[in-house]
Parts: sequence; C-alpha cells; structure tokens
Amino acid sequence: MSTPNPPTVWPSVGFTDVDAGVHLLTEVFGFTVTVLHRDDSGVVVHAEARWPDGGGVMFGSRGKSGDWGSLGPQGVYVVAAEAATIDRVWERAEATEGVEVLRKPYDTDYGSHTFDLRDRDGNLWSFGTYRGS
Repeated sequence: MSTPNPPTVWPSVGFTDVDAGVHLLTEVFGFTVTVLHRDDSGVVVHAEARWPDGGGVMFGSRGKSGDWGSLGPQGVYVVAAEAATIDRVWERAEATEGVEVLRKPYDTDYGSHTFDLRDRDGNLWSFGTYRGS
C-alpha cells in the first residue's frame, strides 16, 4: 500500500481550552496529534492533528495574539472511508459533554452517511463518507 501524499489544504480551528480540544480531536473524533508547540506561557502557537483516512487540521489557542488567535468558529468536513467509522465517531461524540448535536447520522441522496455537530467553541464539524466529485 502506498503512502498518501501529505495534505495540502489545512483547515484551522481555535480552542479556548486547547487541552479539551485535544481530547475532542483524539478521544472523541479519532485524530492523532502529530505536532503541538507551546510558547513559554503555555499558549499553543501551532498544532496539527491527522485523520486516519487522510488529511488533517491545524489548531491552536483561541485568543492568542495575532490574526490566527482571533479566528472565530470554523467549519470542517471530515471524510471517512467507511460508514462504520462515522457511526463509531457519532457514538463517542453524542456522549461528549459540550457537544451540540445539529444532525444525527443520516444517509443523503448523493450517497453519504453523515452527521453534524458544534463543539464548545462553536466550531462546526461534519463527518461523512462523501469524498466530493
């Protein structure tokens, strides 16, 4: 099996509590944090998390100085290779405090098995099997 090309588009999200954000990304969603840099005061200035089926997100502390620290809520669509992955992520997400369910898992007329939620920082997350056309 060949290694996929590294992602070339990186959605970026901010978390007011980055440690809670790391928990959400890893334990609830299933990402793997590959980089996490803090400054001397503990502010996360840069971090990356990879999705097992390819791609990833960059994230950091919301409220840090500069334009990236002032990002408001973002929207991220995450593609899973299998519907079973969507269902497993959904089960963990539904049981997570601070997560607002927007749409429970459903099947679209264009062939995606998907759901939508909002995290405690207002970031919108959609997980589905649709890879785009």
